[in-house]
Amino acid sequence: MLNGRYDDASLELISQFEGLIPRERIVVDELPFGIAGCQPGNDRRVGMAEAGQSALLTSLRADCIWHSSLFEGWGDDSAVTLGSGRDDARHVATLYDLIPLLHPGRHLRDAGYRQWYYRRLALLKRCGLLLALSESSRREAIDAMQIPEDRIAVVSGAADPLFHPVSIDAACRTRWQQAWGLAGNFLLYVGGYDAHKNVDALIDAYADLPAELRQRHSLVLAGRCNEQAKNHLLGLGRRHRLPQGSLIFTGALEDADLAALYSGCILFVAPSLHEGLGLPPLEAMACGAAVIGSDAASLPEVIGCKDALFDPRSRSSMTAKLRDVLMLPGLRDHLREHAAIQARKFTWEDSARRARVAIEQHHRMMTRVAGTHSARPRLAYVSPLPPVHSGIADYSARLLRELDSHYDIDVVVDQPEVLDPWVQANFPLRSVDWLRLETGVERVLYHFGNSPFHAHMFGLLEQRPGVVMLHDSWLGAVRNWMTQQSSNPDAFPRLLHANHGYSAVLHDQQHGRASTLDAWPVSRDVIEHALGLVVHSDYAVKQARRYFGEDVARKFTVVPFPKNVVQGRRRLARRLLGFASDEFMVCSFGMIAPTKLNHRLLAAWLQSPLSANPRCHLVFVGEHHGGDYGRQMDAMIGSSGARKRIHITDFVGPESYADYLAATDVAVQLRTASRGETSAAIFDVLAHGLPLVANAHGSAAELPPDVALMLPDRFEDAALADALCQLHGDAVRRDMLGAGAQCWIREHHHPAKVALCYRDAIECFVGDTREAEQARMVDRMRRKGMATNPEGKSGDGDEFGLSVNRARVGLPRLFVDVSATSRSDLHTGIERVVRGMLSELLRLDQTVRRVEPVRLESGGYRQAVDYGLKILGLPMLNLADTVVQPGMGDTLLGLDWVADALPQEAALLKAWRVRGARLLFVVYDLLPVRMPHHFPEGIADMHARWLACIGQHADGLLCISRSVAEDVRSWFDEHPPHRGRELAIGYFHPGNDPASTRPSTGLPIDAEVLLSRWHAVPTFLMVGTIEPRKGHAMALDAFERLWEHGADVALVIVGREGWMCGMLAARLRSHEQLGRRLFWLDQASDEYLERIYDVARALIAASEGEGFGLPLVEAARRGLPVIARDIPVFREVSSGFASFFDGADVDSLVEAIRRAARIERASTKTAPNAGPSWEATTHTLWSMLDDDRHPHWLAPWWHPECGEFVTGNTSLAREL
Repeated sequence: MLNGRYDDASLELISQFEGLIPRERIVVDELPFGIAGCQPGNDRRVGMAEAGQSALLTSLRADCIWHSSLFEGWGDDSAVTLGSGRDDARHVATLYDLIPLLHPGRHLRDAGYRQWYYRRLALLKRCGLLLALSESSRREAIDAMQIPEDRIAVVSGAADPLFHPVSIDAACRTRWQQAWGLAGNFLLYVGGYDAHKNVDALIDAYADLPAELRQRHSLVLAGRCNEQAKNHLLGLGRRHRLPQGSLIFTGALEDADLAALYSGCILFVAPSLHEGLGLPPLEAMACGAAVIGSDAASLPEVIGCKDALFDPRSRSSMTAKLRDVLMLPGLRDHLREHAAIQARKFTWEDSARRARVAIEQHHRMMTRVAGTHSARPRLAYVSPLPPVHSGIADYSARLLRELDSHYDIDVVVDQPEVLDPWVQANFPLRSVDWLRLETGVERVLYHFGNSPFHAHMFGLLEQRPGVVMLHDSWLGAVRNWMTQQSSNPDAFPRLLHANHGYSAVLHDQQHGRASTLDAWPVSRDVIEHALGLVVHSDYAVKQARRYFGEDVARKFTVVPFPKNVVQGRRRLARRLLGFASDEFMVCSFGMIAPTKLNHRLLAAWLQSPLSANPRCHLVFVGEHHGGDYGRQMDAMIGSSGARKRIHITDFVGPESYADYLAATDVAVQLRTASRGETSAAIFDVLAHGLPLVANAHGSAAELPPDVALMLPDRFEDAALADALCQLHGDAVRRDMLGAGAQCWIREHHHPAKVALCYRDAIECFVGDTREAEQARMVDRMRRKGMATNPEGKSGDGDEFGLSVNRARVGLPRLFVDVSATSRSDLHTGIERVVRGMLSELLRLDQTVRRVEPVRLESGGYRQAVDYGLKILGLPMLNLADTVVQPGMGDTLLGLDWVADALPQEAALLKAWRVRGARLLFVVYDLLPVRMPHHFPEGIADMHARWLACIGQHADGLLCISRSVAEDVRSWFDEHPPHRGRELAIGYFHPGNDPASTRPSTGLPIDAEVLLSRWHAVPTFLMVGTIEPRKGHAMALDAFERLWEHGADVALVIVGREGWMCGMLAARLRSHEQLGRRLFWLDQASDEYLERIYDVARALIAASEGEGFGLPLVEAARRGLPVIARDIPVFREVSSGFASFFDGADVDSLVEAIRRAARIERASTKTAPNAGPSWEATTHTLWSMLDDDRHPHWLAPWWHPECGEFVTGNTSLAREL
């Protein structure tokens, strides 16, 4: 395909290919005028030219398309395109050099040219195959552009046949004398005069030659040279006081004249710092010249003789090589003989063969993978980018170059400018608002990190779900910063509650914000809204599972960290840094911080023999810690004898950082308290082939064994010191570790391979996943104008369908029903159990399940947020009590007794079961159905309906004593519930620390006087609501007998007036001993009760029936003796510390009181077997939730007459 703008050149090419290519297979690309890159404002014309060229290339249906040069068109009307990206793999391009990319300060100062050049680089990177002119150029493309090694072949080049040895006669020398004043022997340079050609250094080295050598040898500088460059070089000669005629400029030459100069020179010099191939030295050797050149870039390949090389950056090295060749005829002869042999190795036939083989192999490979690539999809790429000072910004800029091969990318930023030249040249920059409104982008990739640079992404992700690259598992710092900007003190605690529940809010209140940011990721909502997440380690996934449940792992995929092998220049780096070649350097890279364990490395170094070795250095390459930790490090260094060989560099720029990597002998990278991030410093070390010592913490533990000397996570200083000594004394092992590291990086972490992993992850997540389909449907609504507000969100009713069908992210939840207690300040046993247990549940480390108090309301369960906060003594957050939606693995714990409401919610309970929730209910007692005469009318029937309801729908019942559990079993034997599966029955004992379970109202005014009176006489205590079954009447009868016989004893009753006790209440209020020996406290606070426990002689538990008997264990916990009615549950609860009386005989109680009155109370120490604390009780219940074989689970209940589907359509069931 020929450029239609250049007819003369096209005709010459047609002539050259005549007989080789049929004329009909030579086509012309008709290009418009004015498309040169140097012409501003021609973007539309260039775009049209590229579109026309792309269409023409497509019509040719070529197997491969070879671009002879992708870097034409800056100063001429040429177009280059790879088309729409559907078939990048079939494009092949010649790679000459990357000099402007590697030396941008010299070549890319012009903004227009810089942008044009980077666009061409992007095309080069997208090509399926590159044909490099040298191994040096190939290596540069691999290192600088991260192009995979298997996509670059070296085809080399050759000199034109015109270049061959030419006899130099007198006439020729006369022409030289007349044209340039050239007489006698001369040194020759041929080439350009850009800075990288190093001609200045050549003149410097020539000037340093002995005068007699210079007098006999002129320096000829051949080739086109503009006046500015010529005057500069002549001025340099004058500064060196070179005689007139020492420097000779020929200007542009025909090839024949050039061949004569090559043949006639005594020495050809190639001083260049950088070449893609180096055609002039190759031409000179073809003409039989002795050739010397620099040991840089491709020139050693071309020259092929170590004796002919010098260091181009060393003036003395170049001078010495010039002097040796000029003064030693034998060396010159050797170089000439070598030149003849070396030049024959470079032929166009060989280059063509190499190119053909490479293209054919590439085509076969394309054929094998045909059909795997289609049109490049459009991708919105959301990330901070340079000049933002962020490792993520630099990472993102590099990754963009790789993803460009797979996607048509729009870059979305929230920053004033982007200064990365590659990004500027190749991607449209979009605003956040653009992405909110743009409907043509299905794929969005977010780069999330824990800094304010990512603040705009949280709301955007919710509106435009996409794939998230989660660089930091912890996002609390940026979330805290965002809430500080809002000036709402409740904002961050609300986020904590939403992400992690009550225990996180409590932690924040108790330990402060800094501790909270270390303890909790605050990233649940990001994970939930993401279509999927990409991370670089299994450890990051493990962290997510720890805080958000096992199921969250399905949303993650692990891709390798992108890194290319780097070949550092050790000798040069050490010279620049001031270290000798034989000194041993141990370096640690990254900022100084306690989590990096720098003090441990320092301590191990000081323990080791290396600290006493004057040739060993320890270097911390990174920003110093500005606080106490930094001062601690300085003190340790200052007090050591090795302080002159221990260095902290503080912050270093990228060039110095690279120099330290190149200069290092052993790298040590330690870590603790990792939060899921991947250490970029470790990959820097491995990519440079350095032997690495690390501890097996976080993602570092996933390194293969042959790339690092791995210490345990919690290592000893001595082990680290030993590792340093081992590597210091074993160069072979150091080399093996370094080689293994680079091999592993090359095989698994090459950026192009990582980009493929990214592409596969993105395509998977935007494919047939639940999240992606929902996002597509919402986007479809948006395109049809169905979104109802400016933010793109629909109303609450519409959001319901989205929220309940969205795959929830988070731990399994334990919903605790507190429907009655949350609305009451009663002090009954049930309320105390609810408060005590809920308080402890909310304080648990919620990394197994999340605890949520809920209340039954309007046919559903709603959050009881304010009540949960109140229980923990936390400030209110003004959060709405939203309806909860159960899911698989959730549990409903019916902790409260809501017998009046629950039986009406059978449909709700069925709905929870259908959605995979487990239903557990606490049974406090069966007294209403066992003792209906002690309860108001209707209570027994209500309780029976409640038992039937939970018996039908519950998965398990948790009774507050074994006695209740056995009573439940008996009741269901007598009244089988309607169910078709076994019913788990277990028990636990409530806790007995009352101060944690009751609201506090302080002490009354007369409390101290009364307590003193009660302490002075034997005082007996009864605790509990005044109800018929509680035995208050019997106890009062017993005390009246005692008082009649002159006993100086007192009875204190603590409890509110309950039901069906009007006569008893009247009896108490009108009693002649009221206020003297009889006291009824119906509003006692928890503090008051605690004080009464301390002064009482004994507790009387006279109840005819209880589910547990909480006051008994509360009393025992305070060392208060207990006198209890002899009933099974009291035997179960208090047999280890109580005395019992016969409930049918008041005299038995009278005698028990007399005995207790005669015995002084020994102490207030807790009695043995006084029962568990609320904390222990809660841990028992927590364990029972996870362990079906827990000893507190009894044999399940089952009745053969039960059947849930007895009236169902059995034939239909069989079909189903």
